Amino acid sequence: MMTGEEYLRSVEEMRIPIYIDGERLDNAMRHPAVRAAAAAVAATYDMAHEPELRERLVVRSHLSGEPVTIFQHVPQNTGDLVAKVNVTRYLNRRLGICSFRCIQNAYAPLLYITRRIDLEKGTSYHERFRAWVERMQREDLLACPAITDPKGSRKIPAQEQLDPDMYLRVVDRNHQGIVIRGAKLHQTGAAFSHEKLVLPCTTHRAGAENYAVACAVPANAEGIVHISVRQSQDDRRRRDAEIDLGNIYYGVHECICVFDDVFVPWERVFLCGEVEYLGELVNLFGASHRPTTGGCKSGWADVLIAATQLMAEYNGLERSSHVQDKLADMIAIAETMYSCGVAAALRGFELPGGGYVGDPVLANNAKYYASRAVFDLIRLAEDITGGILSCCPSEREMRNPEIAAWLARFLKGVDGVPAEHRVRVVRLIENISWGLGSILHSATHGGGSGQACKMSLLEFSRLQPHRAEALERAKALCGITA
Repeated sequence: MMTGEEYLRSVEEMRIPIYIDGERLDNAMRHPAVRAAAAAVAATYDMAHEPELRERLVVRSHLSGEPVTIFQHVPQNTGDLVAKVNVTRYLNRRLGICSFRCIQNAYAPLLYITRRIDLEKGTSYHERFRAWVERMQREDLLACPAITDPKGSRKIPAQEQLDPDMYLRVVDRNHQGIVIRGAKLHQTGAAFSHEKLVLPCTTHRAGAENYAVACAVPANAEGIVHISVRQSQDDRRRRDAEIDLGNIYYGVHECICVFDDVFVPWERVFLCGEVEYLGELVNLFGASHRPTTGGCKSGWADVLIAATQLMAEYNGLERSSHVQDKLADMIAIAETMYSCGVAAALRGFELPGGGYVGDPVLANNAKYYASRAVFDLIRLAEDITGGILSCCPSEREMRNPEIAAWLARFLKGVDGVPAEHRVRVVRLIENISWGLGSILHSATHGGGSGQACKMSLLEFSRLQPHRAEALERAKALCGITA
């Protein structure tokens, strides 16, 4: 298992190119925004070597029998699913930001689907994907799920789009492999991941076989173009800032990945043309990934709540009844998000030949609740913090000797707490709420939009026996017998 330093060095050596701030860099790791996000990943690698965390973060692979981190493990029971939720909450609380370690959520669904396809069609996808997972575990590599297509006009099927590359597709194939073309958007961590696991973001019907593809591609493969996206306040990374960053150690980075006729050898192709399996694959991935949201967002919320409590203390209002009431509401939101994730994990089930995934109804409910709840969480944090959250001078002003004394005097709250401490907490709250490490955008659209989760929640709930039972009881209770 790699250390954080070994991980950083391995990604640095890949020299993943990127377009960022209007220029091309031959190595994404040279940019401070990318380095700050990679530092969060490096911290998770180091945690696995901490003696007090080893029992929580290191498990035995059911594939090789060798020790692997929980970030590479295929869940083998509901206990593993709960552990994933708990570990994610711990990581995000410790980092105060995304930990970028969610690729394992794709393992069980894809192992299951590839096995099904092989049994029914005589392909060899399962063996290929299993070999890839074993390599990921053995070499302790980081992968980025490449899922979200541009989509073009959302009402038009992929094969009928005016631009046929609005969904990533196969444009050529031969005895050696396939060539893929298109793009994947909102790629969190793509610029500092060793691999991309390309998956479809939606179902496709007959006639769209070229769009039904799942494969793994090295991040520095020929034809892949990384284009950094503009995010709130990310220009602060360029000015050697500290206080203004809020979280002075870690960051988030996302980009657009263009696949400009990228060749993928057959041993890295796990699905190619089998459109009839996509609906199940997409739904099972949601069931596997979305319980993690309960841990992810509650971990972020833990830090936001703590920072808000500090702010109330620095303002001299920590004992005020209305502040206590709002803090209780914030805690309730965090614990409800966490409870939703744990419940989905505890109600998980086994996929033959794959592993365990969460209950699809409760998993989608966890993500749907989080996508709405974070707005209340941030509203409460802003309410307690006060107007300084949007009217705070920069640290350059704080350091300017001509005006520093005034700011130290007039930005102070209670006696005994310097103004700089208060400003630092303000910037952390800003960072987590809607700044450099925003929980808002991650909860709203990360892992699927709230609306997508709501639709899945409704669809899967129709399969629950107690829904049909409740319908019959409702009729009986009001006297409808026909």
